[in-house]
Amino acid sequence: MLFLSTLSAVLLSLAGCISQAPEPINPRYLAQSAVADTHLGWKPAPANQLNYSLATSSGIARMEMRALPIDLQAVTIELPGMRNIEGIQWRGVGGDHAMLFDGAEEMDGVTVERRHRGYLLQVRGPALESIRTGGYLTVIDYYRN
Repeated sequence: MLFLSTLSAVLLSLAGCISQAPEPINPRYLAQSAVADTHLGWKPAPANQLNYSLATSSGIARMEMRALPIDLQAVTIELPGMRNIEGIQWRGVGGDHAMLFDGAEEMDGVTVERRHRGYLLQVRGPALESIRTGGYLTVIDYYRN
């Protein structure tokens, strides 16, 4: 009996030593709406990616992003209801800023794709590195109220 309890204790302690897969990134803790009429939702995404949906009634959507994990490879933001994006701006917590999209051209690593209803914004590579420390993302639609 003593042998079985000792064996059980050893097995349980070894089970605690086995490394587990890293916890999936919870998008709920990394971003939030920054203005009252902006609705931010999140959707399932592949490992090391985030997928958000950002909608607004005024045509100017703004979200606040906290510092992103180092292993994050892509952020995708669906922009339903946007009809003609005029610009996508980034302002970092340190005061740095960048124009991710100016209505015609995208920053390296940024893709803005027109969809049936709205747009799809993807941020990867160099652009992702510029927003990794956290800050504010603002999307301005030409047809705002």
